[in-house]
Amino acid sequence: MAGIPSDSQAELDITQLDHTNSPNEFFKVALGSGYAFWSHYSKGIFMWKATDPTDIVQRIANDDDVLILSASGNKLAWIDDSNDIQLWDGNSTQEVEDDVIDTISLYGDNIAFVEKDTEDFLREDSEIFLRTPGKKLQVSNNNYDDLQPSVFENRVAWVGKHDDNYDLFYWDGQHLNKLTDSDGDDLTPSLDHGAIAWTEWDGEDFEIMYWAGGQNIYITDDNEDDIGPILKDGSIVWIKADGQCEDIYHWDGTNITRLTDRCYENINSLDFNGKAILWSAKDGSGRGVYYAELSNTPRGFTGWWYDPNEPGTGLATEVKDGKIYLAWFVFDGIGRTTWYSAGGKMTDKDNFSGDLYSWTGWTWGETYFPPSSSVIGTIVVHFSNTPSDTVTFSTLLNGQVITKTFHPFMADFAPGPEDPRHITGWWYDPSYNGMGFFLDARGGEMALAWYNYREDHSARWWTSHNMLAEGATVYLGNLDDWTGGPCATCPYNGQPTISAGAGGTISIEFQDANHADVIAGNVTMHLERFEVP
Repeated sequence: MAGIPSDSQAELDITQLDHTNSPNEFFKVALGSGYAFWSHYSKGIFMWKATDPTDIVQRIANDDDVLILSASGNKLAWIDDSNDIQLWDGNSTQEVEDDVIDTISLYGDNIAFVEKDTEDFLREDSEIFLRTPGKKLQVSNNNYDDLQPSVFENRVAWVGKHDDNYDLFYWDGQHLNKLTDSDGDDLTPSLDHGAIAWTEWDGEDFEIMYWAGGQNIYITDDNEDDIGPILKDGSIVWIKADGQCEDIYHWDGTNITRLTDRCYENINSLDFNGKAILWSAKDGSGRGVYYAELSNTPRGFTGWWYDPNEPGTGLATEVKDGKIYLAWFVFDGIGRTTWYSAGGKMTDKDNFSGDLYSWTGWTWGETYFPPSSSVIGTIVVHFSNTPSDTVTFSTLLNGQVITKTFHPFMADFAPGPEDPRHITGWWYDPSYNGMGFFLDARGGEMALAWYNYREDHSARWWTSHNMLAEGATVYLGNLDDWTGGPCATCPYNGQPTISAGAGGTISIEFQDANHADVIAGNVTMHLERFEVP
């Protein structure tokens, strides 16, 4: 199914990093984590720290005719004029491979590249290779051309001219998979966390495709060319060309948004790191390099947050449409689980401040009555993408100021792309207003917390985690209880005790991305997504 086009135009704060009016000069770009790189034809290779906008542009290499480059973190690899791969590690440059062709792809210290296979001079073709520290592995070995590799960790996607057209292949580190067998060419794959985006000729024009372990999905389905996709964290950017103009578009997993509205004559190069885009384009008589952060990057601040040194406490946050709802889960004065909440309109895209509430409610399993809340303090929250994803919050509680900095929990627990249905966030049954579930599904796992009330009407939470394969509709797990953790104003006193299954079993059947049925004990709940008022 295709994405849903958005009528709104993204508001980008665009920074121009380089420019030329010479018809003989052009740029190629690569974007790492907080580092923008580009090759300026006839002048060399340049770097700019996006994490420090006041930083000056630095030339890191004198190679002046580089057409192929790839970035990862603060590292950059490129093919020089001798067809050798050069790697800049943030300080120095070294040659890591010679006599390559086509494109390269860098992830960490791993590089995927293409070499000519000349063992049989009557049947010369190109093959995919993967270089890891101290090792070179031939990934493909056949009698047809394999090109355009994309690497993630030790996995590689590429296209091979298997029949009369190019098809998509994927090596998952152990097995080779052929993912397409279409009548048109499949080109320019982008691999990330085991998912792949690419462009496919549908007989009339090029469309953006997506695969994440299930069926091949059409992201676009229109009458214009959609080309050059880059996939990061379940989100894709690409170039749309209508024959007169070229602009950049974005798919957030659900909707399609136009990022630029410049009607570029030509977008020569594009890269994306999940939070920002870097591109080079011809605009009028000149050519430039441009950088912009995606201020509306979806769900970047939605999920579990924790301190790895203080397990058992943290935040559950959902940020959507300029609003936030969060729960701070900790323990009470006698070591039992408890939670506090806050929510409302964000101050800006990175910040929120508001009242912090405590709750009391009905004993779960008995007759429902509306819970009550009281303001117990204030909370100030700041989200940051640089130098890494963090959420820092301060609360004024009982006359004490508590400040915490948390990191994404699922990045450690279940690294991988978010479930494409984007079920991560707050869910509740309107018939039981005042309690709810926070779900975070990614990397083939789901972790959840159920916030409800115990026999003395005090707030409590249970957790559960188990496998949830991408696209699976049923989750089964146990509800675990935690005890012995720190109160909100107390120092951390060691890891709490987990009582596995103390809350019983839980099953969740997803009807769609916004509705699910839950069975806990002998009670069935009909959940829907919670919208912050």
